[in-house]
Amino acid sequence: MMFFRNVNKSNMIIFALMLGVIILFLSFGNSRLGIIDYADKHCQRNTTCLIDMNKIIPFEWDKMYIIDKGIAPEDIEKIIGAKFNYETSLFYKIIFVRDQKVIYSDEYHPPNESYMKKFIKPNFHYPYERDGNYFSHYAISKDNSILSVKIENEPLMSDKIYYNIFPSNAQQTRGRGL
Repeated sequence: MMFFRNVNKSNMIIFALMLGVIILFLSFGNSRLGIIDYADKHCQRNTTCLIDMNKIIPFEWDKMYIIDKGIAPEDIEKIIGAKFNYETSLFYKIIFVRDQKVIYSDEYHPPNESYMKKFIKPNFHYPYERDGNYFSHYAISKDNSILSVKIENEPLMSDKIYYNIFPSNAQQTRGRGL
């Protein structure tokens, strides 16, 4: 009781908020946007499953972009319609935009994360288009927020589990119709 009497209430509130934010970011980063956790609970292996990103993203967003490897920062800015001040590399990205501002950006480095057993692996080939089906990015909007996920692993090859994500409809590919 003595401890609480001597501590300023606003300092306690600030400490609690900071601790909460740290815990949120640690759990958020580890679950890769919650996609892996959601898929583990609701999807079966080797079967395509639909995930509503509105149900798992814990912050407000307008659009989510999944961008293939090796896209230059100026091209990313054209794709997302916002300033992109993050360093880019040869790895693919997941970017969230709200009010024409990047509010979350993550880059995936599978070779650097070899200790991990679970990986998100975006697919940039839409399965229902016959010709020219490769695209460099896809855009998920709040009103078109369903992603397809297929959990795959080949136990004889490795102990890794891959969460293949891909658009659930053609309007999400190449950013068309958004």
